[in-house]
Amino acid sequence: MESKLRYAWWVVLFGLVILAIWKFFLPNNSSAVLQKSVSNREIVVYVAGAVEKPGLVHLAPDARLDDALKQVRPLSEANLESMNPAEKLKDGQKVSVPYKSLPASQGSAVSGNATNTIPVANQATAASSASTNGKININTAGATELDKLAGVGPALAERIIQYRTEHGPFARAEDLENVSGIGVKTYEKMASQVTVGP
Repeated sequence: MESKLRYAWWVVLFGLVILAIWKFFLPNNSSAVLQKSVSNREIVVYVAGAVEKPGLVHLAPDARLDDALKQVRPLSEANLESMNPAEKLKDGQKVSVPYKSLPASQGSAVSGNATNTIPVANQATAASSASTNGKININTAGATELDKLAGVGPALAERIIQYRTEHGPFARAEDLENVSGIGVKTYEKMASQVTVGP
């Protein structure tokens, strides 16, 4: 009789242990914890280009491009029309905000607007008009103007614009050597033709 009682006691104890394990460790609880951690999660994207504060931006998991742009504040010369503000962002994504390129026709259209824009536009079209020293401003010139530089073809002109979009305006003309495909010798050919500002 005593052994039966002891056996029954062990069965009850074993049942309680199983119940405790089920309650605390099985997916019943863990799914709630998982949902909570997912809802608190955030995504991080890197924004560069024509913005005031380039760098890492922390956003909600369902964030759109517009949410990231509000945090980094695009510059007035940012070309936002080429971007989709409703685009859904992913964790680890890089966003490059492009600069507006100033074609020759825009140079005359801008006169009378912002004071900084007029000389910039004139320099972008320097090759076709008599402007400051006849040099091409590598910070504002479009692909057509850059293609006129010695040693630069259409592909290299696009790479210069891409570099400018991702890293911002050139601080000095020599920074062209950082562009893939432009070495010291190629830069020497165009050095007398380029400028970074007035």
